[in-house]
Amino acid sequence: MGTVASDIIKESGEECYLIALEGNKQAIVEGMASFESGGPGDLVVLPNREALNKMNGRTFAAVVIPKELEKEAPRFPDKTAVFVSTAVELSHALLKQKLFTHDYSKVGWKKVHASAVIHNSVKIPASTTVGPGAVIEKGVVIGKNCRIMANSVIEHNAVIGSNVQIHPGVIIGWDCEIGDECSILSNSVIGGDGFGFSQDQHFNHHRIPQTGNVVIGKKVTVGAVNTIDRGTYGSTIVGEGCIMGSLCHIGHNVTLGKNCIMTGGFLCGGSCTLGDRVVASGGAMLKDHLNICSDVYLLHRAGVVHDITKPGVYAGSPVLPMPKYVKSNAIYAQLDEMRQKLRELTGQKSLSSNLSGSSGSQY
Repeated sequence: MGTVASDIIKESGEECYLIALEGNKQAIVEGMASFESGGPGDLVVLPNREALNKMNGRTFAAVVIPKELEKEAPRFPDKTAVFVSTAVELSHALLKQKLFTHDYSKVGWKKVHASAVIHNSVKIPASTTVGPGAVIEKGVVIGKNCRIMANSVIEHNAVIGSNVQIHPGVIIGWDCEIGDECSILSNSVIGGDGFGFSQDQHFNHHRIPQTGNVVIGKKVTVGAVNTIDRGTYGSTIVGEGCIMGSLCHIGHNVTLGKNCIMTGGFLCGGSCTLGDRVVASGGAMLKDHLNICSDVYLLHRAGVVHDITKPGVYAGSPVLPMPKYVKSNAIYAQLDEMRQKLRELTGQKSLSSNLSGSSGSQY
């Protein structure tokens, strides 16, 4: 059974940035799809005029268009509901969260699977589900409406907030804390030992026990196969609202500010401190013991080896401010031509001429 368009704007309009509903207010929305693949029962988002022009006569139950295209509403068929948004990409995210996200509670068994191993000191709220093979150790605290999925492990005295999703194979280490509304994707390890060793005169390695923890703030998403190491003595901290892609590593004693974005393959050495809204594109790497101020963007597999104290866009390895990076790349592409011109100006033969005219061994 679908949802009536008028009910969507009545119940979710303001929070989903919808300011008007035109066309067929009684249209029934049965699903949500991209505008390239959507069909007659779907709600689709048309973010710009280019998308609007690619409809090619196809019809949908409802569309979301940006406010600047509101005058185009009459071009849609009479049976289509037309939502007008002041922030179309936000409307996309929030509508899908509210109406069409996956329901992880529909697992097919009772709230706690019979194969789960749960210490008798742990209270599982009635609204929380625990999947097959999950292990929950002594002293763990779990909030309401959580989804603890198959084969995940929550070690002793960890604290899990409410509305948390812990996907299959996740390990939450002892004493670690996960804030409300977090999502920890499959096979991530939160609170493994940090990389702390000392070497003796024979270069044998001696482990420094890592006795801190990891504290993750509210509304954090940790991607699949991430590792966030516990602190040596204090906490490794992930600030509220941070999101991470897959295959990221956060070393021990790191502090991430609020609303940072770390995309796939991000590597952060231990004891770094990052401000708020730091954005790292795929493959970016930070040397240990660095300080990165707020509002920094790291692009093009950035390799950071020194502190960054001014907000802005940085790229390359080692990183440069973006204008210098672009200029350096342009110069680099012309190095061979510049070398030849320099040789001509100084009267030297080209390297290729020297080699072709030489005799004896080549190198």
